[in-house]
Amino acid sequence: MTFARILRSSVVMGGASVVTLATNLVRAKVVAVLIGAQGIGLMGILTAFNGNVSSLAGWGLATTGVRALSSASPELRPAMLAAVRRFGHILSWLGLGLVLLVFWPVSLLTFREPGHEMDLLCAGLAVPLLVATGMWSAVLQAGGHLQQLALAQIAAALGGLLLGIPLILAFGISGIAPSVVIAAAVPALITWHYASRLHPAPLVQPVDGENVRTFVAMGGALTLASLVGQLAAYATRIIIVKELGLEAAGFYQAAFSTAGSLPSFVFAAMCADFFPRVAAASTDEDGLQLVESQIKAGLLLTLPVLSLLLVLGGWCMRLLFSSSFEPALPVLAWMVCGVFVRVISFPMGYFLLARGSSRLVLMAEALGGGAIVLLSLWLTSSRGLAGAGQAFLASSLIYTLCLGIILRAKAGRWVGGFTLLMCLAAALALSSVKGLALLRPESWWPILPFVGISAACAFIYMRTMRREKLTDANQAD
Repeated sequence: MTFARILRSSVVMGGASVVTLATNLVRAKVVAVLIGAQGIGLMGILTAFNGNVSSLAGWGLATTGVRALSSASPELRPAMLAAVRRFGHILSWLGLGLVLLVFWPVSLLTFREPGHEMDLLCAGLAVPLLVATGMWSAVLQAGGHLQQLALAQIAAALGGLLLGIPLILAFGISGIAPSVVIAAAVPALITWHYASRLHPAPLVQPVDGENVRTFVAMGGALTLASLVGQLAAYATRIIIVKELGLEAAGFYQAAFSTAGSLPSFVFAAMCADFFPRVAAASTDEDGLQLVESQIKAGLLLTLPVLSLLLVLGGWCMRLLFSSSFEPALPVLAWMVCGVFVRVISFPMGYFLLARGSSRLVLMAEALGGGAIVLLSLWLTSSRGLAGAGQAFLASSLIYTLCLGIILRAKAGRWVGGFTLLMCLAAALALSSVKGLALLRPESWWPILPFVGISAACAFIYMRTMRREKLTDANQAD
């Protein structure tokens, strides 16, 4: 039943993620055609800058809010909700102040030439909006409103695209930063609308200062863990810009977004449905069983997409961007393998976050982040842009290994043998696709294992959902 529910929630959130993915790809396509790789590189840097600042300013509220609201009793939930709202408003204003403080030195550190300070400042106006979106999304997630959250994501994606694209068409590269702000403003407004309607604030609701202090204490380690990962990704882009130029950073961003965006519906479902249920699990053993189900569901849903990227990566890159992005293909293959590893590691990370082990997650993030920075310094200078993709895969393996060891210490056992066997089988299937794609890059032979993988995953999915329907029918009788 758990496995089937994860599949079902992944499909629900997957629909919203597909729309979000399509709008992001359309935006990237417009930038790639009108501006080129430099525009994609600038967009990636602005997005990474906002991610770093919002991770620090958000103080982990998007995570701690879900955990606190999911585990609170019905009597304590109104007070906890009031504390989430109050703390979120404070953090939003702090985020704006932080942007004003750091945009100038970050611009000098990031770019080879001056002139991008105003781009960072303008794009940084999205930070308080991102913090607010995290707060309202936490309220919806904790309440189990997956359908409303999915509708909010769809409306936000379409609204951000329709309002942001005209800015890029009118102002070229100067319109990228305002479009980033628009893309953050629309989801903030829509999630606020849904959360306020479904969980309206009482006219008089005193805020318990102790609850706010609890969020401050809980969010410290989470903020550092998120910030370490964000800074590592930003440092990787700085290394590429300094070593290879802004255009190379655009190729890297194109490969990263292509490899990570297509399976994003699984990660969206993890955040929206899986995390609150792990937080509400009564024991670590129950939570670990949810982790194993999520890993198996993630492999089942993402394996066809990842194998397709290995087979038709060049076609996808030309479709999503342009023919001038061919240099991104070597990076894309390594990125796909790294995303496959992340599909396995993310449920373990969510378990540690949900079960109150944020310091352990910080440890794993520090090791993984340090690995990608050091490996990028080494491999980018010696192997060029492909080395950056190899660094991403190697750091993903290191991160997953660290999480596995920490999970063993926290939960008292490793993940089950059947789950490990599924991971191994999926890795072998993906390796066969990659091997054929390398040996016969111009032929259609690599399509055969992709078709086989897709058919097998579809069969397992249909069989699982059919078994659930029969179980529900028997219980009803």
